[in-house]
Amino acid sequence: MSFRFAVRLDRLTLASLLTGLSTMLWAQSAGLLYDPEPPAASAYVRILLASRDAAVDIVVDGQLRIRKLGSGEASDYMVLSSGKHSIAVHPAGKPAAQLTTALEVVRGRAMTVAFTTLRANATPIVFEDKANSNKLKALLAVYHLDATAGALDVLTADGSTKVFSGLAYGASSSILVNPISIELMAAKSGDKASQATVSLAMAQGGTYSVLLLPGDGGKLLARALQNKIERYTGK
Repeated sequence: MSFRFAVRLDRLTLASLLTGLSTMLWAQSAGLLYDPEPPAASAYVRILLASRDAAVDIVVDGQLRIRKLGSGEASDYMVLSSGKHSIAVHPAGKPAAQLTTALEVVRGRAMTVAFTTLRANATPIVFEDKANSNKLKALLAVYHLDATAGALDVLTADGSTKVFSGLAYGASSSILVNPISIELMAAKSGDKASQATVSLAMAQGGTYSVLLLPGDGGKLLARALQNKIERYTGK
């Protein structure tokens, strides 16, 4: 090997090593490419503020987990260890709890905890939620949380197709549907006069919720959202 070729090879090797080192340092400073997976024993719990109260903070086992959850809003699913937990509801930004409740969760299960009132002795409505196992369909769930509305049907906005029938207060139901954009309406059971409408754009494999809530002036309010899990960092 000639001296000139050896020097050139050494320079190329050095350049390659420096490039690799630079890449590794950049990757470390930028953080992980993927977040870690939640532990296998995890459970998934979201909080729904179904009352007409001001925004609240949610503290789980003494740790602030959700900030400024507004009236009629549902949080992302929190990743919790299976077992017993203490859920405290605070007025947003205030240190003192307005309401505390005990909750036991099961590994692998998802739950929606709905607060319909924030009285000190109030018990939330707890729903067990289903996961979407069909990646070609969308999973649509509805939650009836307006105590004054009576039994409700959920139909397509033109009234031609009934999606959910005779849903009672405090109940939930779910169904696999084609992933489409659609407008839905809620009506008193057996009637087609709309009480509230909501639009929803669904995608394959997604899970979605329609919340039927007490609105202003005693009117029914419908809200739709895509279900999401909080970002899990392993901490």
